[in-house]
Amino acid sequence: MKRNDHALVIGGTGMLAGVCIHLAREDYSVSVIGRTLSKFKRLIVESPPNSIFPLTTDYDTDDVYVEINKAIRERGPFDLIISWTPNYSMLERICEMNPGKSPFRLVHVKGSGRYFQDEPIRIPSLCSYRKVFLGFVKEESGSRWLTLDEIANGVIKQIETNEEVRIIGQIHPYKARPR
Repeated sequence: MKRNDHALVIGGTGMLAGVCIHLAREDYSVSVIGRTLSKFKRLIVESPPNSIFPLTTDYDTDDVYVEINKAIRERGPFDLIISWTPNYSMLERICEMNPGKSPFRLVHVKGSGRYFQDEPIRIPSLCSYRKVFLGFVKEESGSRWLTLDEIANGVIKQIETNEEVRIIGQIHPYKARPR
């Protein structure tokens, strides 16, 4: 990572908040898509000054593309995109909007069900596509879903290792997942 790489985090005010804070501390300029400005407070307070840039918009509307274009104009093309969204067509469009001639990575965070039934995604040749599947944790008394810290730490580990596929927790046996 070089100083001031530009990252886009889609869904970064919830379970990916720890990832946003980590990236900011690693000298990224972090553009974060979220719906509610008040949820950005933690990110801004826990990150170095001028490292978190809120894009307050609903990512299921066309307003998201206006905000993304603004972020690219102000901070340059994305070096890293991290997304927790099932909207594949939106991700494809964002990747196509990313200008420049430099390679970039898309880390797509997905629920465990997508591990068994996933859809293909079209990405530009400059994009390195990586998947992170969120599983569960088996315990003596049954199973539980991952905590926010476990999710954030797993995604951070994927960013650092650049693995093609990472499973956080476990996915098998699928019938053992919490209900």
